[in-house]
Amino acid sequence: MALAVPTLAFLASCGGETANPSPTISLTAAAGTVSANTTIQSDSILKFSISATAGSENLSKITVTASKNGAAGTTLQDTAVSGKTVSYVLSKMIAGSVGDVIKVTFKATDANGKTAETSVEITVVPPTVPLIGFQSQKVWNSLNLNYGNAYDLESAIDILPSVLDKTKKDLLDMTATGDAQFSKSWTSGNGSKFVKVTTSDYNNASTTTFLYNLWKANAAVATDKVTGIANGDIYLVKSGQNLPFNLYIIKITNIQDLTAAGNHNDFIEFSYKKITD
Repeated sequence: MALAVPTLAFLASCGGETANPSPTISLTAAAGTVSANTTIQSDSILKFSISATAGSENLSKITVTASKNGAAGTTLQDTAVSGKTVSYVLSKMIAGSVGDVIKVTFKATDANGKTAETSVEITVVPPTVPLIGFQSQKVWNSLNLNYGNAYDLESAIDILPSVLDKTKKDLLDMTATGDAQFSKSWTSGNGSKFVKVTTSDYNNASTTTFLYNLWKANAAVATDKVTGIANGDIYLVKSGQNLPFNLYIIKITNIQDLTAAGNHNDFIEFSYKKITD
């Protein structure tokens, strides 16, 4: 009698290749270097102690980028390197306006194309410097072509409507062609931001540090224009100009609004405080 003997089949499994591990990169805490979130004054030279190790093979490059207020990053350094481990100190000037948050990112790439990143956030704060005051400044109706319908807060000068370059137009009258009446509203030509604050804020504003803290407390409600401006209003303005300190506080002291049709001799007069030159 023939016996049928079952044959057992064994399936051999073969494993895939182990993926190449990623590199590592870190900032070393050392005297005089930045390794964590910090605050600086604008145009400060900072040192970063960078250490990177390849996951396999060798490192190929170290890239350092800076991104201001969440915008696209710009390259501070893109350097080819070699070897399993690289350590060095990088010195870079970090520039920004008061209140800016600059994210500095450090990226290691190895020969297999694997990458690793680490980053720190740097907030720009002002030195404590006294403010100086200006009085009887004016922004005129834009339909009056003979007077300044815009104002440069840094240089303390008005700007005529014929000037097409808007980079210094921190305050800009919003009266449009065809409007029958003065708008009594401001925007800017350069991205300035406005916050309505109090008379007490204006009276107490004596230093850059006061304006910086006032901005921090109110920045979330800042707008790109103000409408219905009235005598006695107080506005904190963050200029769109690329300046180390770009905060100003304004007090509306007089409004001339002539209602006769075709009469555009309207203006808003103001006093304001700015950093000393």
